[in-house]
Amino acid sequence: MTQTSTPNPPKNLSKKEAAIQSLQPEDKFYNELKPQLDELYREPSDETIAKILDYAKKR
Repeated sequence: MTQTSTPNPPKNLSKKEAAIQSLQPEDKFYNELKPQLDELYREPSDETIAKILDYAKKR
């Protein structure tokens, strides 16, 4: 007979840490990298967008 059950997270980990630990390796890698990626995100100003569009029209 096969016994099935849901694995319990280790008691010394918070719920968030236990959830992250149970993710697939790709998801775990992304979650560790996400804060650094968020720092790289920039919202261009309207002036910058206009300059890019003007340059594209000239080409």
